Amino acid sequence: MRTPLIVLNIAHALPVILLTLVPGTGINGQPLYLSFFDAMYIVGYTATTIGFGEIPYTFSYPQRIVVLMTIYATVPAWLYALGSIIALVQEKTFIYALKMNAFRRKVHHLGQDFIIVCGYTDAGKLLIDRLNKDNLYRIIVIDKSIEKIEALQSELYLPSIPALVADASMTEVLKSSGIESPHCKYLVTLFDDDQLNLKISVRARILNQKLRIIARSGIKQGGENLTNIGVDHVIDAFSIIAKRIDFALRSPYLFNLLSWVQGGNLHVSKSDILPMGKYIVCSKGRFGKTLQNTLDNNKIEYTYLDINKDTHEKVSSDQEFFIQAGIMDAACIIAGTNDDAINLSIVATARSLNPNIFVIVRENELEERSLFSHLRVDKIFILDQIAALDGYNYIDRPMTFKFIDEISKFNKEMYIDTLLMITKKVNKRPALIQMTIDEHHMYALSRYLSEDSVTLGQILNNPYRDGIDLEIFVLGLERENGEFILLPDETTLLSPNDHILFASTRPSLHRFETIVNHYYELYYVIHGVEARRVKLPFLS
Repeated sequence: MRTPLIVLNIAHALPVILLTLVPGTGINGQPLYLSFFDAMYIVGYTATTIGFGEIPYTFSYPQRIVVLMTIYATVPAWLYALGSIIALVQEKTFIYALKMNAFRRKVHHLGQDFIIVCGYTDAGKLLIDRLNKDNLYRIIVIDKSIEKIEALQSELYLPSIPALVADASMTEVLKSSGIESPHCKYLVTLFDDDQLNLKISVRARILNQKLRIIARSGIKQGGENLTNIGVDHVIDAFSIIAKRIDFALRSPYLFNLLSWVQGGNLHVSKSDILPMGKYIVCSKGRFGKTLQNTLDNNKIEYTYLDINKDTHEKVSSDQEFFIQAGIMDAACIIAGTNDDAINLSIVATARSLNPNIFVIVRENELEERSLFSHLRVDKIFILDQIAALDGYNYIDRPMTFKFIDEISKFNKEMYIDTLLMITKKVNKRPALIQMTIDEHHMYALSRYLSEDSVTLGQILNNPYRDGIDLEIFVLGLERENGEFILLPDETTLLSPNDHILFASTRPSLHRFETIVNHYYELYYVIHGVEARRVKLPFLS
């Protein structure tokens, strides 16, 4: 725009100067000169082709010549300037610059902790939906696809989510997204491309050493590389599925606990009990190898099939191929290829040959779930859903990982007892909550603990002396020094900065939050009497 504006300014300025210098003729023939304002006024309405006439008096011929020059100079100048503006508005680079500036302003004015999500994939959308409901962090999204960003904006999230169409692996893009801000707490990259996730993670770690990075990986080397560069949490959906199958083979109750902390419920169904016998694994690459290790560890007999390769070799039909693989006497088949169409074909063929076979499916695209359900699949593992829930747990309730690791070390009876205690104390679909005893989350309790001691039972058991316990079951307690207490009993003493993981109903959660955040409620719950003094010892 520099050249058009210069031309336009010259086309206006020169006639103004000439009109102030060229004299007109008065009534008595004396020379008259236009003031600077009059000259600007005349050039203004002449250049825009409005044309009010000759004021404040009739022009002389030299002045009319200047006006003619003004017309022929300014009209083309305006056309040139307007054409340049229209072309500029349509220029992609200019539009991108405007959007980038608007995006930077939104990020700058967030004023609270936020998370950068790179990739509005199916997994990214699921993660954003959960985080947005909690409203603990604001969210910023970067994706190179304009269609995906438009889809995000059409969701009308509240609060609004600043989003940018850009390559998230570029340093300047990450800087514009506020990655260097102290309010930036997490960066999550959920692209299906391991190399892209690695590039983003490397740049993010360089730009902010305190940032917690969560990255998705689909290959073994990719996960190792991400860990080596300082990624805090690597999401490996294949390993998570293998772990679920391992838990299901060991105990359906252990599997059920794992499924619950990752978004399921606490009702053990028939599909949670994996059959014993021969397994057919239809997969190739890392996923198949990961499953092989799990089956080997559990001493399960299996046949491994590389579907894409084997079906093109010497087999006249899919049915003949599966019969040769021993499907007629197999207990379970795992359709685990990276193509949902092939997995659907595997399921349909397996069901037609052996209607009673247990079917496990790896689903790569979310929209295919209804088709798999129609084929009576016993267990579906959706990669994007698993990745999203794993990332969400790491951000919102990281103690779930320690809980599962610790409880999986015990015997089968403990899994059953734990599940029954949770369902009896709460229900079969309890909310899973992690809270910290500090002034941000439990203000009154954290202040009280600086003066006196409190046990879990004093808060949870019959707090209002009405014979009703809070429907809360504590799964784990983590001390400030990192000590983890699995399933702490009611005599466990609480300390400032303890992290508590518990199952609860929503009404009991609200009552619990009221108790731990209000002084007089807490005093009554602990002592059984109303506080008589306005100023309590632990309030000073």
